[in-house]
Amino acid sequence: MSSLPPPPLPSPPLPHVACGNCGAPLYGKYCYECGQPVEGLVRHFGSVMGEVMDSVLNIDARIVHTLLPLYFRPAKLTLDYFAGKRARYVTPFRLVFFLAIIAFLAMQLLLRIGASNFTVYQASPAAGTSSSGAPATEKQDSHFSNGNITFDDKVVWNRQTKPWHAAGLPGFANDWLNDSIENARNNLHHLNSGNASEMKSTAQHLTVGLLSVAPQVLFVLLPVFALMLKLFYVFKRRLYMEHLIVAMHSHAFIMLSLLVLVTLDLLRSWVAPHVPLLGSLCSLLRAAAWIWMLAYLLIMQKRVYRQGWFMTTLKYAVIGISYTVLIAVGTVMALLVSLGSA
Repeated sequence: MSSLPPPPLPSPPLPHVACGNCGAPLYGKYCYECGQPVEGLVRHFGSVMGEVMDSVLNIDARIVHTLLPLYFRPAKLTLDYFAGKRARYVTPFRLVFFLAIIAFLAMQLLLRIGASNFTVYQASPAAGTSSSGAPATEKQDSHFSNGNITFDDKVVWNRQTKPWHAAGLPGFANDWLNDSIENARNNLHHLNSGNASEMKSTAQHLTVGLLSVAPQVLFVLLPVFALMLKLFYVFKRRLYMEHLIVAMHSHAFIMLSLLVLVTLDLLRSWVAPHVPLLGSLCSLLRAAAWIWMLAYLLIMQKRVYRQGWFMTTLKYAVIGISYTVLIAVGTVMALLVSLGSA
């Protein structure tokens, strides 16, 4: 009976190399004693920037391994994450964070490209407008003109004569609130009685502002959505963080779907005037992307929580309606922030 081979000896320390911080021998890129990396910032700039990009953006081969199953295989990333297969994918928070930023930037780009086709209805010159598009006789704005906010013929706010003041708030906070109210009043005045140029500029400003605030609203609603999953699946005895992973992957898919929809809209706007058949194809793909978004989230919920179709569909509908209400509230809040910006 042959004896077993002796276990391999540990790798010897690198010759004549010790940690510059604690003096312990080095076995790799990090000191096992104090954790200090061997490489500092005193090296080639390209190497430093590559490390920063990898640390911040996490853009490498994992992005391909992540995006394809994220869009085409419902719950694949979530189930793999729960099974411990995490190294091959972009982490959930980074994934939803950067997809949200890119998606909302893409929607702003689509808005700016389409701004040239934005038209505002104008009455004919006989109805009181000049041929240049400006009102021949100024329309009277009874609510937001002359620096006032007026309701029932009563001035309720004016920046100079009747500002809003909250007791207990410091002066700079009251000043900021009154400045925001003035910006909102000015924007509403332009929308209510401005000329075509003012209405177009204000509408675009509000939409861009809304899309700029939308990522913050999304990240506020993410933990709320996870809490809703926790409540609806309380008997599954899953940790809250598990539901948060589900929420992040769900929202990452939604952001990726928005990118797909924006891309199809851009393609349709570019090719439809020249090749109508391709424009129709983009429209069909866009409809399919919307249907897939709804079906994907249902299938994902079914595969993660492993309930029957009836209970899954029922919970999916209730969660969807409830979350839609929350999104509507968040959108109104974001619109108010956009309205109060200069």
